[in-house]
Order: sequence, then C-alpha cells, then structure tokens
Amino acid sequence: MLPVLARWQRGWRKAAVRRCRFALPIAMTLASCAIYGTSVAGWANGSLEEAGAVSTTHPGRLIYETNCAGCHGRALEGASATALVKSEWSYGRSRFAIGNNIRNGIPSAGMPAWGDILTEDEQNSLVEYILQTQAAKPLPPKALPNTIQTEDYRLKVDVIVDPQLSAPWGIAFIDARRALITDRSGKLFWMIDGAIDPNPIVGFPPVDRATSTGGLFDVEIDPDYEKNGWVYLAFAHSERATDAKSPGMTRVIRGQIEGHEWKRTQSLFRVPDSMHLPGSRHWGGRMLFDRSGSLYFSIGDMSAPKDSQDLSKPSGKLFRIRPDGTAAPGNSFASADPIRGVIFSYGNRNIQGLAQHPATGAIWSSEHGPHGGDELNILRAGANYGWPIATYGVDYDGSTISEFTEKAGVEKPVRHWTPAPGISSLDFCGGCLFPKWQNNLFIGSLSHETLFRFVVDGERITREEIILKGYGRIREVKFGPDGSLYLALNNPGAIVRLTPML
Repeated sequence: MLPVLARWQRGWRKAAVRRCRFALPIAMTLASCAIYGTSVAGWANGSLEEAGAVSTTHPGRLIYETNCAGCHGRALEGASATALVKSEWSYGRSRFAIGNNIRNGIPSAGMPAWGDILTEDEQNSLVEYILQTQAAKPLPPKALPNTIQTEDYRLKVDVIVDPQLSAPWGIAFIDARRALITDRSGKLFWMIDGAIDPNPIVGFPPVDRATSTGGLFDVEIDPDYEKNGWVYLAFAHSERATDAKSPGMTRVIRGQIEGHEWKRTQSLFRVPDSMHLPGSRHWGGRMLFDRSGSLYFSIGDMSAPKDSQDLSKPSGKLFRIRPDGTAAPGNSFASADPIRGVIFSYGNRNIQGLAQHPATGAIWSSEHGPHGGDELNILRAGANYGWPIATYGVDYDGSTISEFTEKAGVEKPVRHWTPAPGISSLDFCGGCLFPKWQNNLFIGSLSHETLFRFVVDGERITREEIILKGYGRIREVKFGPDGSLYLALNNPGAIVRLTPML
C-alpha cells in the first residue's frame, strides 16, 4: 500500500504544480531543505562568488538566490530555516544521498519528495551547487555604508552592534534617550543614548525558543507610561518552553521594570493549554497602541490555516483590547467569550507589522503569505482578510491553497507581492526629520533584505523607492521620538539609525 500511496502523492503534487503560478521556484526553494544537520560556525552574510567557490552563472545558484536565500541565508548560513553548509550530515553528504533526499524526500523531517516535479537535470544542478558551496570560505557580514543617497535625502548611517543582539525583534521608545529592545532569543534590553545596556532585563515568564520561529517578539510602552510604568510584551508560550514538540500559542503580558528587573506581571491574553497547537511556525506577535489607547496584537495561523476563519479559535487573527486586557470598545464581535470578544479582524495569516496613518488614523498591516502572496492591508473592524480561502500565494510544495485570489466578503490588499519579499515591520513618517517624506510608509523585508519607501495617496500606493538592500534581514522599522528612522537587523544582529545629512 505504501508504494501505491507514494506514487499517488507524487502524481498529485505534479498535477498541482502544473496548476500553480510559479512551480519551479517553489520546488527549488523546498528542495534546498533536503539536507539537515549542524551549521558551520562563522558563516555570515556574503557572496560565495567573492569567496571564489561557485560561479555566478551556476544554474543552481541562480535559482537558490532568487528563491531560497531569504530562508537559508545568502551564503547558505541559515536564517529562518536551517543552514545548508554542514559539518555534520544527518541524512548523508554524498552526491547520491543528497540527490536521493531531494528526489524521495525525508518523511521523518517533513521534507517532501520532488522526484516528479524537478527534472533530473534540475535535481543534479541543485545537488552540485550544495556540494560546491561546502568548500566556500566564510565571509564577514556586509558592512553598511556610512551614507546612503536617496531620491530626496542623503542619509547618515549609524550602526549599534552588541554581541548580545542576535535577532532584535521590537523597539519601543520611552523618550528620545531611552528605548527597550526585544531579542528573539528571549532577552530584553535597555538602549540608552544610542548604546545597548550590557545587562539584560530579567524576571519575565519563560519564552518558548524551542521552535524555529518562536521567541520573544514585540514590546510596547503604555501611552500613560510616565504615570503607570506599564510595559507590554508578546512572546511564544508553551507548557514546556524547551520542548519543540510542546504545543504553544502567542501570549501577551504587561509588567513594570525597575532597573533591570521585570516585576508585577499581569497576563492580558493567554488561552487555555487545551487550545495550544503543536509544531507551530506562524506566531504573529506584533503590537500597536493606537491614538485612542487601544492595544492591537497579532497571532499568526500557528500552522493551522483553517482556524483563521474560525472565530472561536485564536490563531490567524488581529485582536484589540484595552490596556488592562478587557475588550476595547468598537470590536465587531461583541461577546463575553474571551477570544471572540477581543477579535478585531480575522483571516490574517501572519501579521508582522502594524502602524497607524498619521493623518487618517487608519491601521495598516504587513502580512506574510505562504510562497508568494505577501500583503499590505488596511485593517477594518470585523473584516475578513481571506486566509486561507483567498490568497495570491501557493503552498510550499507547489500545491494550490485556494483557487481564489479574490472572494466576496474578503478584503482586498492594498498591495501584494509574488515572489514574496518576506515583508516585516512598517511605520509611517509623521512629524519626523524628513519633511519631504511626511506620511510616507516605510516597510522592511526579511527575504529580500530591503527597506521600501511608499508614497501613499488615500488607500493607494502611488510611488515607491528602495532605500536599503542587502545588509541583513530587516525585522523592525520604527521612527523614534527624535524623528530618526531606526531599523532592527537580523543576520547580523544590529540596530541602525538613519538621519538626514544637513
């Protein structure tokens, strides 16, 4: 029965790929996951061509850089997914073993078979590329320039690097001198006068870092912080924080910080353990206080797409609460139910950015699609944003998620991207140091390592500019109280400050 089932599955995948909008890039992206093991220490951003190892015209490399580098790193050093440069090979490092893993998959590791999707030449090319890169020399991270020329300004670039910053995730300013920085590793830091305090803040609940995308996410400051001192955190929570198989769910808390101690924790959103999900990858975790004082926070679909359409389930939603955790006024699903009553919108696969337009007050969001279909949305109370019943993306094995990109009752995105740049955080320039950029929208991206500037007219994008590209995964975009534009970079971990040169 198993061989028959395997042939049926391969045939089904092949048929699905014929229907998909970009089958080969998807297949090659997943095929690069075929090898699992321990990464070689010291690999960082850089070009393998500069290391003299692999030709720029290598067909495997060209496909890899277009479709795989965002997850596995530009030099195969690993990013959100495992490194593909190995010192230990769990499933064999010979040409035959690698090719066999791509062709037949690794069921125990969740690696699908691609023998009926990739041609033999394509498989061989990818195998050869993976093998050749093992001999490449590690390179240091690509250094940021001192200045950047944009259409309107020459920008001064200041970089804050600290050995404890491995994957900074959120930035929350208390004033022009002080900010809090979260790191996905589970650490919370003060940033004072442009420097990271070497002593992390301790005492908040354990953070789940066992899963590949879990950790400590966003941080927000209470609008009335000077009076009450409340600080808000979103993080991955599970019953056993060090067990990758332990079911989990995004949690939101608040507390107060005295020096380097987190105290007086209050839980604002925590579902019963019975509603936790195993093997989750899409946690959401972004937060925003709007001008009325309501707190928005996102929870991704937690690798359970259909739950995004179920108002009794927490995953795949945006929530809105008062600072004390009770339902904010104006939520569309008025209910005593602790989940339904605080839902603001649903059908949101994995919101990574939230910002309020300085003039209109509209809440804008950036959202990860699957393979393709990243979205920029304007969020409305009670609205359905479609996941997974309408999407511009396809699944990672090339199969169709939905036949629909648009559907009655589903909000249309302001903008969507395919291929997906892995858009992350976003913020508007309002009252900033850049008068020519007033009310412009800035969005970072992970996969394409890009900072975009968008000119917004009402609910339309009328112009765009790439400000920065290729210096690291941009996880956070935030304008500070002084009007400067701050970025949190991953791989390598750093905080970047951009100001106009006079």
